[in-house]
Amino acid sequence: MPKEPLYPHTPKSRQPQYPHLAAGKKILPLVIIEGGEPVPPQYRNLTGFVSEPIPDYSLLTSPVATEEKERKVDAVMKQLKTGVEGIQESYQFRLFLTTMSKFHDYSIGNLILIGMQKPNAIKVAGFNTWREMERSVKRGEKGIAILAPVLPPRPACPKCGAKVPKGSRFCPKCGAPVEEMEAAPRFFKVVYVFDISQTEGEPLPEFEVPVLTGEVNEELFTKLLALMKAKNFPVSFESRPHQDPGIKGQYAPATGIWIRPEEPRAQQLKSLAHEIAHYYSVGVFQISRQDAETIAESAAFVVGAHYGFDTGVRSFPYVALWARDKNVLEKNLGDIRKVATTIIDQLA
Repeated sequence: MPKEPLYPHTPKSRQPQYPHLAAGKKILPLVIIEGGEPVPPQYRNLTGFVSEPIPDYSLLTSPVATEEKERKVDAVMKQLKTGVEGIQESYQFRLFLTTMSKFHDYSIGNLILIGMQKPNAIKVAGFNTWREMERSVKRGEKGIAILAPVLPPRPACPKCGAKVPKGSRFCPKCGAPVEEMEAAPRFFKVVYVFDISQTEGEPLPEFEVPVLTGEVNEELFTKLLALMKAKNFPVSFESRPHQDPGIKGQYAPATGIWIRPEEPRAQQLKSLAHEIAHYYSVGVFQISRQDAETIAESAAFVVGAHYGFDTGVRSFPYVALWARDKNVLEKNLGDIRKVATTIIDQLA
């Protein structure tokens, strides 16, 4: 952050925070609106929901235009929600999620052990887990040794003998106090896992996110590039043959946006809108990155649809994968709207 306050006459608690302060980047000014009316006492507990300063772009659109735009955005977001939920409720998607849930996340130490013994491992599970998925370990394959923690047994209630849940100080059955469980394991044992390349049998269910092809809205492409140029934020289309081909674009706060040049023009446009949505969600609004991909891809779909560029064939399955529970998408609708309408306003 700058050493000198950006708004020396504004109380610190009211000063806006803009994290995207790399060299040469323009900082959005605080808009001061004079006048106004006092908040009635019975509603003052609600002022926290509207206490943030209004950014300048929101004052550039007439009320009528804003109302029309909101109706259009609402219709597009409803289409997004319906399309994603349709995928999430499908049998194939549920089968895919059930399978993926069987591949546990390993600790850093065990990831190192797996990498040392089998550097090319991609999906690792135990012998019985592979059998559950109708695959068997090939004869002669050597297991990958990892360490499994041996947790201390759950304490029993000294009064009634019932098992006590982890972290509880009282018996859930009779209410008697019990000793706390130890948080860390005291012992480890060696167990063996196998990579999918060491197994054979039924193929695992897959869920494809197709590459976008077809007609391109060149006007939108030009406007998006011009928008980033106005923000003095670089966009690169350089070839990166070393990069994972599954990565179609990237946003980096310090260096800019990169779009894979080998992709079809339609895919490049969708990726550009996606990465610009990252620019706004992270660099302007400081939205948490917990659901960053859900927000960016959804906002890119809304912006594209506003200009008649339909990315649904890719966006719906992409969002479905990142928002595996439909509640995740619903939770982020407010941020999606904020990012999408900001981009649409500034493109105009």
